[in-house]
Amino acid sequence: MESQEVVTYTYNLCAGSAPLQFFIVVEAEADRPNHYTFSLSMKAGHVERTLCETITMRLSIDPRRLNFSVFVFPPRSSLPAGCLYNLRVWLRTGEIDHRLFGDNDLWVGRDPDFRSIGDASFAILRNATQDMLIYQAVVGRAHVSFIIRWQLVEVGLYSLSLDYEAGGAGRILFDNYELRLDCEPQTVSFMIYSIPVSSTPAGASHRLRCWLRTPHVFPSPTSSVTSQPAESYIYQRLWKCDDFKLGAKLNFEALGNKLSMGIQDPVSPHFDRDTLSIYQGRRRSRLPPHGDVASPGSPHHIVNDR
Repeated sequence: MESQEVVTYTYNLCAGSAPLQFFIVVEAEADRPNHYTFSLSMKAGHVERTLCETITMRLSIDPRRLNFSVFVFPPRSSLPAGCLYNLRVWLRTGEIDHRLFGDNDLWVGRDPDFRSIGDASFAILRNATQDMLIYQAVVGRAHVSFIIRWQLVEVGLYSLSLDYEAGGAGRILFDNYELRLDCEPQTVSFMIYSIPVSSTPAGASHRLRCWLRTPHVFPSPTSSVTSQPAESYIYQRLWKCDDFKLGAKLNFEALGNKLSMGIQDPVSPHFDRDTLSIYQGRRRSRLPPHGDVASPGSPHHIVNDR
């Protein structure tokens, strides 16, 4: 196998009545003989996304003649029902099996019953453009806008981001989530919802979920019947957060009589207009940063919700 050659293995299976395709890509490392990188992606509906971390294996066998075992199994009940799976990918060499990939948090299904999540608050699509979707929601009595943005990376490959805005402030929840589409982004929609979590003060903490939705393509009819099947969609969960902190008119005094509330200094805020040009392009904090810390909003920050 030449150093630049890439071999792709494709496996098909069905989970939650949703047809899935898994792609295992084997690529030779240019600087290390007999070493190969293995990567995994999944296509559901019209969307392909990366799963798990890339790994490296040393092979003394032909990488063009590999055999894999790819399977999913439900770990237990879930909400929505029938959408949660454990994913496993094993490599078989002779009579030896090597586990390559494992994911215990694969959420995918066809037409899940989201109404079964009785305490969920769902966002509603209010505005859509070619590269942006705005969903409106109520989270902890606060009116929130969730903004989905598409950015074209190359033909068929897009970078996805999600941020929110409420009361004139907001932040990015995740960005640079790359998806490969065989359709226009306008074909894709989202299911965003929050679930309240017991907290003090009440209404301050929520679980937040973002699912992607694409039309399910039915097989071509074999008969001449002209009736069209009912609309059906494939859903897959892209992102989650278990500690989304937001609320309206929160009662912080509910924290108890040991609460000590800060009082704003009468001379604050203080504006250093004369020094702005000196600090252009630099961090304006009074203290140096703590260092790189993984953001809870990144797509790779996984919290188990079982």
